[in-house]
Parts: sequence; C-alpha cells; structure tokens
Amino acid sequence: MSRCRICTSNDRDQLVEDMARAMWDTQESSSMDAEWEPWDKAPPYWQNIMRQFAGVSLKVLQHRFTDVDGRSSA
Repeated sequence: MSRCRICTSNDRDQLVEDMARAMWDTQESSSMDAEWEPWDKAPPYWQNIMRQFAGVSLKVLQHRFTDVDGRSSA
C-alpha cells in the first residue's frame, strides 16, 4: 500500500502550490457569461489567497493546528 502525497511530500511549498492550483481549478464562475480563468491567468491576489487557504487546509489535514487556548495540538 502506498502512502498519500501529504504524508510523503518533502517539499511543502510545492505541495501547497499544487493544492492551491487544484482548489482553484474546482471553482466555477457565478456568471453564465464569464469563463473561470485558469490558474496561470488568475490574478496574483487570488493566487495568494488560494495558497494561504491551501496552507491552512494542509495544517488541518496534518493535525497541526492551534486550539482555542493557543496551544499547538500536534
């Protein structure tokens, strides 16, 4: 049985980038007239937001988050 990429990745930055791209690619435009831009054409602001979201998501998936008292639970 192989281990998941999250568990075996040695390059956190690349994993976050790939997660951000994948999450962006799952989005759909709310306008019937507008097509969702591909990741490479997404504005830098939105790429940064998606990277931050991916980074936080990765922490949660790895159980590396802080509880309400500010203590690390990992």
